[in-house]
Amino acid sequence: MSIRTAALFGALVADAAALGTHWIYSPPRIQALLDEPGFPFITPDPDHYEGVEGYFAHGAKAAGELSPYGEWLALYIRTFADPLASVRDAQMAAVSHFGPGGEFIGYIDSPTRALLTQLMALEPDSWPEDSGSDDDQNTALCAVAPLVCTLDDSELLTDCINQFVGMTHQNDVALASAHAFAAALKEAIATQRIENVLNILQLKSPDPIQERIVTLRNLDPKDDHLSHVLTVVNQACHLADSLPLSAWLLSNATSYRQVVLNNILASGDSCGRAIMIGAIAGACFGIGGEKGIPISWLTTLQQAEFLSEDIELLFATRLQD
Repeated sequence: MSIRTAALFGALVADAAALGTHWIYSPPRIQALLDEPGFPFITPDPDHYEGVEGYFAHGAKAAGELSPYGEWLALYIRTFADPLASVRDAQMAAVSHFGPGGEFIGYIDSPTRALLTQLMALEPDSWPEDSGSDDDQNTALCAVAPLVCTLDDSELLTDCINQFVGMTHQNDVALASAHAFAAALKEAIATQRIENVLNILQLKSPDPIQERIVTLRNLDPKDDHLSHVLTVVNQACHLADSLPLSAWLLSNATSYRQVVLNNILASGDSCGRAIMIGAIAGACFGIGGEKGIPISWLTTLQQAEFLSEDIELLFATRLQD
């Protein structure tokens, strides 16, 4: 499979792998779950959240399913399969999928909820393109990978990121973070070198995030471990924390499996971070073999056949010569 296919599947698989422990804010609790059958693909269980900081949000989900982040990514893959897809088309798809009567059953995060509230109060002809809320959370990254994987024109890519991220997020940090992720993923596709990717991510991130990335990349060896890293950043959903933490996780990556498991062990919004970590690791390590996305993980991904068809259609329509 192509590097671009590996990037998209990398994000989807990493998201599904993290679902069973998503929003547990306790690395020791997740460490204690490593022996659960099928780990990391386990069904969310409220008992696993007892006695630790966390939020049990995915009671309607089963092992191998996507979190809301993965659902957004899958929605963008389907939507962008139309080369002429507009923000209005993506808005219609979001309302149809996440809104009342839609296929999605589960937790609706705050930027998605704000988007639905605004759009459903208006007639579609009145929907503004800049329908996003002032939100700096990880959902802002979900449109990036399919855009990067199908648009080689830098100016067009920049415009599309501005449009589609603006659809869900009207926030400077969110937009700048999306562009930083895009630049890093382009580098991953071009070179498959993690160090190069981190250099670009650091360079393109907004200043406060850049400073934290630099801090974590230059830790003294005695401090280069998760417990110390979590004194610099936390595991919450905000991009100012998740980008530096993702950079640190990637800096220690030797395989796709390792970085995805370490992301899960870091706890917190592991599914949110998975969108960036999984795409970059997928592009850098590929599919199969000793370092790539494990084939057994691909086959554990729910709806994998349909997702594969959507990805094939995306590339067939958007990457024609």
